[in-house]
Amino acid sequence: MTSSAHGRPLLSLTAEQEVTLRRIAFGESPVRTLRAEDLGTLHKLGLIEKSKDGPRLSASGRRYFDALPKPVLQTSRTFRSMLGDLTKGTTKRGL
Repeated sequence: MTSSAHGRPLLSLTAEQEVTLRRIAFGESPVRTLRAEDLGTLHKLGLIEKSKDGPRLSASGRRYFDALPKPVLQTSRTFRSMLGDLTKGTTKRGL
């Protein structure tokens, strides 16, 4: 699987499939709570593989997951640092 110029994978998943892939990547969702259709598709595409503990990302799946946009809080240093950045901006302007 190759990436586009923007770092986004060329393979396209639905929003629901991306959610399932993220849930597998974080390993916090019991397999019974994951969508069976998504699991089948992700397995066929080679993005996940079976393990004794349930589905896990394959090497291709890890690359796809790593290229997905991350939520702001996940890319931020910490929540406290974000608050600090916000309050610094208001104190500089005298608010």
